[in-house]
Amino acid sequence: MSTPTTTVRINGAAWDVPRGFGREYVRHAKLEAKADASVLVDLLALIGYSATEVQIASWDLRRRVEASVYAATVHARASDNPIQRHPPLAWLPEPWKGPWVGEGAFAGATQTAIP
Repeated sequence: MSTPTTTVRINGAAWDVPRGFGREYVRHAKLEAKADASVLVDLLALIGYSATEVQIASWDLRRRVEASVYAATVHARASDNPIQRHPPLAWLPEPWKGPWVGEGAFAGATQTAIP
């Protein structure tokens, strides 16, 4: 079953995005156009992904915006906010759900590296 989409125009190009997320894609596209890659590195880390600034700098605007919207909504939803769940991104690997690492208050799951 495919996800219903809507079309938004970003930088003159038509993007088919998941229905209900059009405004977020437009808003994040404006932010990503002038954002430092470290912001997206930190946002992805909040939901368990490990990416380098060099990797993210090599992504096109579409991929950066998709990752940004996905990470922001998944993180907000994890804190029990009543927001719509963004569909998983086909190009992003599944987050790590393996054993916990660290000690004390710093114990947590390791992050999934993005190839």
